[in-house]
Amino acid sequence: MTKTGNSFLTFALAAALLAFAAGCGREVEPFPEPGASGESAEIIRAEATGPVIVAYASYPLKRGAPPDGVRTAVYRAIGNTRLSAASFFYSERDIAIDWVREQLDLRRRRNLPPRIILAGHGLGATEAAETAREILFHDRDVQIVLLLTVDAVKTGRLSHAAGVTGNVLSRRIPGVNHSFTAYDAAPPPDGNRLWAHINYYQTNSVNYHGTAMPGAENHQLTDWTGLLNHGNADDYAFSFLVGDLRHAIAESLR
Repeated sequence: MTKTGNSFLTFALAAALLAFAAGCGREVEPFPEPGASGESAEIIRAEATGPVIVAYASYPLKRGAPPDGVRTAVYRAIGNTRLSAASFFYSERDIAIDWVREQLDLRRRRNLPPRIILAGHGLGATEAAETAREILFHDRDVQIVLLLTVDAVKTGRLSHAAGVTGNVLSRRIPGVNHSFTAYDAAPPPDGNRLWAHINYYQTNSVNYHGTAMPGAENHQLTDWTGLLNHGNADDYAFSFLVGDLRHAIAESLR
């Protein structure tokens, strides 16, 4: 299925000129003050009820970093709902899983269902999918209400072997995609342990783009402005992400 960011197109060109960090898909808004934050983790809310939400950010979480669309969508979606939510830099999966398990134990002690929602963009989307895989394997009583991925990518073989960033190699070897490759190995939903996987991707960026994933509800993002790319795919999908997250939160509370 193809989705076009219709609600963003009117303001796309103006937003691109007004602020680089805004992408071209949404109005820029300040983040609410978190309960605790650092460059690797930001605890948005921690209550011993409701689902546990983890968003993997594409950038370090220090102030002044470009806003992350998935992370901002979580802020918008949770409203005043009592739950636990946190954002982690994509390289901090082990820390994120430890926090998730701590929050789930609080729910088990109160005889509440241990349910989680995972989301991410780019390398963060890949980490969200791999977190789902680990939780499904090791934590057999946990239900993943939603896995939400945006333009999931993984480090290419040459970049990984050389131990350098993808854009360095792509600049040194023009036209050859040795930087990042699309990630397509997310665990498929089974309606029981993993309720749903919604996957957004774009193919405008030659060296940085996701792809459709088996078993997922796949949506290819398109636009007519030529501005859509890997970096702002989460901005283009922003209204969809908020709606998906709100629906998953409501489902998890039933």
